Amino acid sequence: MSNDNFNFFKSRKPSKRSRKGTLKSSASSRSFYPNDTLDSWAFCESALEREFLTIVLVHPGVVEVQEQPEAVTYIDDDGKERTHTFDFLIRLCDGRTIVVDVKADSRRLKSGIDEVHRLIQAQHPGYADKFIVRTDREISRDGVRNAELILRARTLWDEEAIEELRRHLASMHGVFRLASLVALFDSEAAGFNAVLNLIDAQELKPVTRGRINDNTELEIRKAA
Repeated sequence: MSNDNFNFFKSRKPSKRSRKGTLKSSASSRSFYPNDTLDSWAFCESALEREFLTIVLVHPGVVEVQEQPEAVTYIDDDGKERTHTFDFLIRLCDGRTIVVDVKADSRRLKSGIDEVHRLIQAQHPGYADKFIVRTDREISRDGVRNAELILRARTLWDEEAIEELRRHLASMHGVFRLASLVALFDSEAAGFNAVLNLIDAQELKPVTRGRINDNTELEIRKAA
């Protein structure tokens, strides 16, 4: 995904979801979320879906994310025809596709979602390269928060600050704290966002796990 001229508040196309539903629900947290892989709004039926989407949108290998793609028809073990709509279809830069359903871990077994995936994969082997179920056990709170920071930094893209940081990095080696990079700038906010932009661009790599903060250690990524 390009960072150029990214603007959280820019005009976007309506969601392309195939499953139409109401925004009102006592059992879920439904919302629209910016999806700049399609220049549209993505409709999320739960907070967990929104968190998963947030992480996916900053993944460097992702070029397109479609929520609720067209439904797939399959035959269940009793011979009955059924349909299923995946929560997300993800296209990667290497051409592969991944379909994902997001479920609360407590509901995974009861929902039978793994069996649905097994049947669709067997009956439609060319539909996607990979079938995945993601639950709250695999969606990291730190990962969501870091992705939110990066998405926000995209809206504040400052070419001058980024080029200034690149000039500093050209003469630096080893591992250094995020705070030490921010201190190179007159504006703490500009420095912090520039660091996030270069993490996003894979020019900087966090070497410590957890939430990105002043103590996060970073190293310069070597050009491929």
